[in-house]
Amino acid sequence: MCYFSDVSSPLQVVDGRRFSCTKCGNCCVKDGLVYLHPEELRLMAAHLNMTEDTFSKTFHVLYDSASEQPVLEAKDGKGCPLLDSERRCRVHAVKPSQCRTFPFWAELLDDEHAWNEARQDCPGMDSPTGRLYSPEEIRKIRDQGLSTT
Repeated sequence: MCYFSDVSSPLQVVDGRRFSCTKCGNCCVKDGLVYLHPEELRLMAAHLNMTEDTFSKTFHVLYDSASEQPVLEAKDGKGCPLLDSERRCRVHAVKPSQCRTFPFWAELLDDEHAWNEARQDCPGMDSPTGRLYSPEEIRKIRDQGLSTT
């Protein structure tokens, strides 16, 4: 869930960017952490008709001391623990803000190479049939993502 490169040049968004989530699950199988806010944890648990405690135990929610937030860990190529057997998100309707703001993350917008690398895995990025997001919308989504971690 992290895309980084050695060379950094900002992605051009002056004409906007097209994106449409295809629900392929490719972004969800990358190793990394999904940061959660307490409200998101509560919403996801309720969506699955679970208590927060049961949700946390079932999906192995950890506490990340660096960010001081609960996290889900995608590791060993198995992806996010919220994926079902068909790589569909069990909480798509109430998914965490980190997931909702993809691909308009600062790390992808600040680095064109990282965007292009992520695009190799995501058929919805720059898709000709994807929704055209204006530069203002992209900035707003990016800012939402920045405030989540």
